[in-house]
Amino acid sequence: MRPPALRRLAWACAVAATAAAGLPRAAAPPETSGAPALKPPTIRAPVMPEKPESGKGRLTLAFSGNRRWCTFPDDRLIRPPRPPLPRAEEKDEVFTFGYQFIVSAIKRGEADTPLMLFESPVIRTATWRPASKAGIDLSRGPEFPMVSGEAPPSKRSRRVTPNTLVPYWQEHNRCTTFPERLDFDLAPGTYDIYIAFDLLNRQGGWAHRMTAYLTDVEVEAGRRTRLNGRLHQKSGEERELDLLSATLLSESGEASPGAGDP
Repeated sequence: MRPPALRRLAWACAVAATAAAGLPRAAAPPETSGAPALKPPTIRAPVMPEKPESGKGRLTLAFSGNRRWCTFPDDRLIRPPRPPLPRAEEKDEVFTFGYQFIVSAIKRGEADTPLMLFESPVIRTATWRPASKAGIDLSRGPEFPMVSGEAPPSKRSRRVTPNTLVPYWQEHNRCTTFPERLDFDLAPGTYDIYIAFDLLNRQGGWAHRMTAYLTDVEVEAGRRTRLNGRLHQKSGEERELDLLSATLLSESGEASPGAGDP
């Protein structure tokens, strides 16, 4: 028998999966007091020494805002039009199977050799699971479209069987929190910096969902460059991701004369 926490997780994911597929909900498992709640993932900054490597400068990416980012079952940038459905038949299909945050840079004069500065772990938000393992109630035998990626659904359908693949949505993974800063050591030069959230789709491919960039970021040996960004999760599906300014700090840590806002 599975532990209580796993039983509750299986039921929660089954509810999401059945709602996405238009299937009847699985019965809820009995409540068990004292079961630990699953915590949302946190993206952690790599540990860096206090000073940059010899001959290099330190680039610090500092975020303002609440430093949270959340995704949704259907987080596609472009959603194809759908025919109107009666409210009772509306479906919340699952297309987002994971996400990852990346930071990359291109040094002026070396456009053919982009630098990958940071890749977060891939955070999975859904997987394909057999209906028997997703907690789907098969007793009513509803019709269910064949798994066909994001292609238009086939007119032919088949009944749900224990082996029918259904989306297993992992609600606890849909939001993540960032550290206040990320540090990188770079060779002296002028850089274009790019940040992005990439989404893993239901076919296993990746696509940019949100991006931001800033050009002409100066890095000098033995000095720190502060790169100001904003990451903020608003209500609903509104999110902010931006790179705002870059400031080359003096050796004392203060902004250099004539530099922009820190």
